[in-house]
Amino acid sequence: MATTTASKPIADSAKDNPALTARQPDFAPGTGLSKAAYTAVAESLGAVLADSYQLFIKTQGVHWNVAGASFYGLHKLTQEQYEDLYAAIDVVAERIRALGHKAPASYTTYGELSRIRDEDKPLDAGQMVSMLTRDNGLVCESLRQALEIADEHKDVVTADMLTARLARHEQNVWMLRMHIA
Repeated sequence: MATTTASKPIADSAKDNPALTARQPDFAPGTGLSKAAYTAVAESLGAVLADSYQLFIKTQGVHWNVAGASFYGLHKLTQEQYEDLYAAIDVVAERIRALGHKAPASYTTYGELSRIRDEDKPLDAGQMVSMLTRDNGLVCESLRQALEIADEHKDVVTADMLTARLARHEQNVWMLRMHIA
């Protein structure tokens, strides 16, 4: 009769196999910015990421729940905006990683970092548009603050990305305002 050995508990196998050990690798981008610059820019992008994610959720909520005479136009507009935000969230998070930092990735952290607050209550179409107008404005403020930090540290790549995002959110504010003008 063959003898069998008991298998190791999973926790023990992970210790023996580096491929199974989750860890944050040391990462120094080495792209010409100081360590302080990488940290300052990445932290400012964390706030942009949190605001963008919160706005994404709220914009999609308006898309799902808008009703009334302006339904079709707002339904289409908010879909364009939340799809753009979805793509932007990934770009911002990947820039944080390229700077050698962990991208924030939890609702709790987003709630702590974001100035945009949850509002999941019944609103009419005008109130929804006002809310999204205000929140796009808050994202503009976060983008401007992060842009100042990127400029201060001569991070032209991040500054370019932030400038493009700022232009998009300013356009969102204008388009939303035109719905309630």
